[in-house]
Amino acid sequence: MAFSNTVSQTNFNTRRVIDNAIRRCKLTAQQITAEHIDIANDQLYLFLSDLANQGAPLWCIEKQIYPLYDGVGDITMTDGTVDILNSNFRWLQQVTGINYDTSTYREVDFTDSIFVANVGILWSAAAVPIVLERSDDGIVWVEIQSETPTAAAGEWTWYDLDSSVAARYFRVRATSGTLGFSQIYLANTPTEIPLARMNRDDYTNLPNKAFQSNRPLQYWFDRQVNNPIMHMWPVPNAAATVCQIVVWRQRYIMDVGTMTQDVEVPQRWLEAIVSGLAAKMALELVEVDVNLIPILDQKAAISLNIAQMEERDNSPMMIAPNISPYTR
Repeated sequence: MAFSNTVSQTNFNTRRVIDNAIRRCKLTAQQITAEHIDIANDQLYLFLSDLANQGAPLWCIEKQIYPLYDGVGDITMTDGTVDILNSNFRWLQQVTGINYDTSTYREVDFTDSIFVANVGILWSAAAVPIVLERSDDGIVWVEIQSETPTAAAGEWTWYDLDSSVAARYFRVRATSGTLGFSQIYLANTPTEIPLARMNRDDYTNLPNKAFQSNRPLQYWFDRQVNNPIMHMWPVPNAAATVCQIVVWRQRYIMDVGTMTQDVEVPQRWLEAIVSGLAAKMALELVEVDVNLIPILDQKAAISLNIAQMEERDNSPMMIAPNISPYTR
């Protein structure tokens, strides 16, 4: 038997998703106009956006690191944030050495092999693209990762390194422009504790919302239209500015792009997306036979349910009931 010997190499882009949905509506190619394509794009965008209301797709869960500033208790979430699934307050153990600075890099000689797991940069000018590198001899450098930060003067950017290998030298180097910074914080041994989530009533009933501490303990998640806000309590003080809030957020599926780009869903979800789009287009296009609508709706519901039932990470679950009230 002859097989393709490839897996997941078929390019099922936006055009193919829309084409398949249109065919399920029993429309011919001659009936399709530019307006139909615009409608299809709109309905696909609405469908993907609505999936955020039906749970957290595993591929839309991502880690983010937010800096803390003295006296600033509000953290504005980045674009596309739907909800916070986990949030931790983190502090680090700083590692230091002999610093060598130029206009384009800071090189640190630890005088011994030390691993660096976290890097923070307090910018004194607009952020520029950087690479993080390590070396055993100060001559041959190994790139750990590259970053393209977006920050203004006075703002922190924090990075968790993809690999933490002990080395004597560490370097933060600008790949373009001037590396303007007030502080570069190298650290390892991160320690995290969970933050407690408050509801609106608990937050509004706090007697002193401006109370400061070096360790925020709680937050209220204020779900605004564009960017939700974490209202921290206590408010971070100056000692907390070298700490971070580590958030695992649920975000929206990426916007529908051009017809040649892919829809940001895994292969196992393509059937549900095509079926759901066909059902939505059947309601919008006057050319579709109304008798098809209940058939497409049923197919869409079945396909979506199958996809959602499989949307799990298969990890073990532990249930620990609290029976102390019955055993005293």
